[in-house]
Amino acid sequence: MELIRKTILQLRDHKNLMQFAAVIALVIIALVLFGVNGQSQTITVDESSASELAAEAPEHPEEEAALPDSVFVDVGGEVSDPGVYEVKGDARIFEVIEKAGGLTKDADTTMINQAETVSDGMKITIPSKQQAVSAVAPEQGGTGDAAVTQTETEGGKININTADSTALQEIPGVGPATAEKIISYRNEQGAFQSIEDLKNVSGIGDKTFMKMKDRITI
Repeated sequence: MELIRKTILQLRDHKNLMQFAAVIALVIIALVLFGVNGQSQTITVDESSASELAAEAPEHPEEEAALPDSVFVDVGGEVSDPGVYEVKGDARIFEVIEKAGGLTKDADTTMINQAETVSDGMKITIPSKQQAVSAVAPEQGGTGDAAVTQTETEGGKININTADSTALQEIPGVGPATAEKIISYRNEQGAFQSIEDLKNVSGIGDKTFMKMKDRITI
């Protein structure tokens, strides 16, 4: 029994699973010898021997998680046929764009990494050239008067094609929810061709538009 106790103490020092298995095997051999001879025999198990046994065992590296066969991606903005498309699990953004009929002539992909791998439920919005310019253009400086940004004209009107959510909420009758609807419509349908097109946005009727029209431009 003293042999078993010493062996268990040695087991505590073995962190490698294969070493642990090798030591267990030696313990079984020791027990068999003990039972056959009827007396205790001293067996020394050193770490180097266990390591050699473990090295002989084949390794089984963890398998990488398999990609799904297909995923669904929502692509909109400046593509010919916006919508939801089913593509291969390892598809790239440029392949999804091809599925959507390709880019429109007004598309700007400067800020889009077309080599990026898509994921299930991903939303891709291709901006127009005008939207891309407004997103990166610095504020225009002025001398004496306050600077005029891309979203506001000198007459104090808000450009509904370039304004962000904060700027859109300066328009009478536009709150956070309506501002997001305007931006979503703009991304999916392209730039507004006239201020009257704003009435195509859900929730903006004739009465609401009358409150807005003197504060907006394109």
